[in-house]
Amino acid sequence: MPKSVQSTVAIRHGLLGPAEALIGPIVIALVVAVIAALCVMGWWSVRAERTAVVAARTAHVVSASQLLADSVHSMLASGDIAAVRRLMAGAGRQNGFQTCRVELPDGSVLADIDPARNAVDALPDLWAGGDATGEVIQQVSEGELTLIYPIQLPGSGIVTLRVGASTGASDQDPGMTMVVVVAVAGATLILIVLLYRPVKSRVEPFALIREALLSVQRGEADPEALKVSDALGPEARVWNQLVDQQERREQQQLLDHALESAASHGVGSGSFGLIGDALWHGVVLVGEDMGISYANGAAAVLLKSSREAMVSTDATELFDDDVVSALRDVTRGGDSRRRVVESDPTSEGCDESLRFSIRAVRDDRGKTALVVIEDITQQRVAEQTRRNFVAQVAHELRTPLTNISLNVEAAVDDGEEDAELRGRCLNVINQETQRLAQLVNDMLSVSEVEAGSMSLRHDDIRLDAVFADLEADFKQQAEEKQVKLIFDMPPKFPVIQGDRDKLAISLHNLLGNAIKYSSTGGEVTVAMLTENGKLSVAFKDKGIGIDKEELEKVFDRFYRAKDSRVSEITGTGLGLPIAREIVRRHGGDIDASSSLNQGSTFTLNLPYKPEAA
Repeated sequence: MPKSVQSTVAIRHGLLGPAEALIGPIVIALVVAVIAALCVMGWWSVRAERTAVVAARTAHVVSASQLLADSVHSMLASGDIAAVRRLMAGAGRQNGFQTCRVELPDGSVLADIDPARNAVDALPDLWAGGDATGEVIQQVSEGELTLIYPIQLPGSGIVTLRVGASTGASDQDPGMTMVVVVAVAGATLILIVLLYRPVKSRVEPFALIREALLSVQRGEADPEALKVSDALGPEARVWNQLVDQQERREQQQLLDHALESAASHGVGSGSFGLIGDALWHGVVLVGEDMGISYANGAAAVLLKSSREAMVSTDATELFDDDVVSALRDVTRGGDSRRRVVESDPTSEGCDESLRFSIRAVRDDRGKTALVVIEDITQQRVAEQTRRNFVAQVAHELRTPLTNISLNVEAAVDDGEEDAELRGRCLNVINQETQRLAQLVNDMLSVSEVEAGSMSLRHDDIRLDAVFADLEADFKQQAEEKQVKLIFDMPPKFPVIQGDRDKLAISLHNLLGNAIKYSSTGGEVTVAMLTENGKLSVAFKDKGIGIDKEELEKVFDRFYRAKDSRVSEITGTGLGLPIAREIVRRHGGDIDASSSLNQGSTFTLNLPYKPEAA
């Protein structure tokens, strides 16, 4: 992200990025809505379930008590009090009644669910009292249901059957329902968290584009400040293309305005000459006779000529055939569309790639072709570098993945019977996994450097532990290549300040290169020296070496030496640039010396304060 947009984002959102600021309220609202909906659903489910339980229990108690009343009536009519008492006890336990008894009008208990409460052993011959209406009385209070049945005995009087039971409302446990609701809520929140990162990655380019548009509204006009990182996806790349197109359109409008001024006031000197010389693109005016009537200073520089020589030169001698053909179509034909030709000028010794934008403009002298010249050398280099990098990374990924796949198959097929084979396969898989991890780390480091987002921690670094890990990591690789690995360390290691993980990446890249470019049976020495507040770590190998003309170029990203032996060794051209960038951010540098076929020495230099130890 460009620095201006990045600072704007920091000012507007504090610790939150633009994507978080955009989707954060939506996510919070979604979480609150989900939790509220689940709470309402849980309350409604518990309430509905409790209502259903009460209704079912009530129906069961009414049905059972009615059947019990009929049985008591028939048993008492025959005078079998013992049977009634057995019926009370059995029916009470079977149906879960808290109260189940037969009473006389005076309150005496004839039969009860609890035999100890039976107070009357026989029915009197005749008695009065009791409810003579024959209606069943139903009472409900605090989850308890009471039913009172009056039973008329012929020739005797009325007895009362009293049944009391819980409706189940107070006993209903909502625990399972709440567990389900909480589980659904938890699963939903986990799903939202899992979806947050992919949603954020999709929203982030739009959020940054929105910030850029707001910057335009506030008056920002610098195209570079409005661009976003291409790594954010196709949306970001399309946005950057639109910004570039708008910049070119504005430049073209400026040139058209200048040409109109030239057509009305003449070319050469005056305001048009000043405007033309202020442009960073080359501007050339070519007439129908292919004569050049004007050229600004930028055009003279790009075409390796002088303005005076160009004005007295025919366009056919200065431009190649494709450009001359386009010039003739524009000046002599009726086509007023803009033509774009990418080619190289015919002058010797010029290796820049140029883009010629040609457009017809009429003036009093006839039709004139305006030629705008842009230097696109760096664009072509960048495109070629990107293509080479993609191809190299694809190759770098394919090789370890193929090795991992083959060794996994071998371990699965024959590993059970051959423990030694399984151990070798697992060792190869581990090495290739580390290789993939290193490649990913390099790519991430390059992205951080390009985006300007690489940050360093400043902690105490115990170098004895760092170099112990370094030796352990490369011991197996050196043994497989039969390279002797020597660590020449001082008796006492200093403690330095810096980012341990980042410096470990630099050390890994330097030692990895030394082993990688060493011949089989060679030797690699890692030597540390501390002197006058300076820490130096030299990585010396006896490998293929580097030509002196290419020695400094190896620190350029994606660059690999032209030696044919280098092409046979896997690599991305990122290790050394990343290592130097990290060391320079710590206030140091990496020096290199080498001779072809004699080896190379890369020395990491870092300042440190002796008192820090």
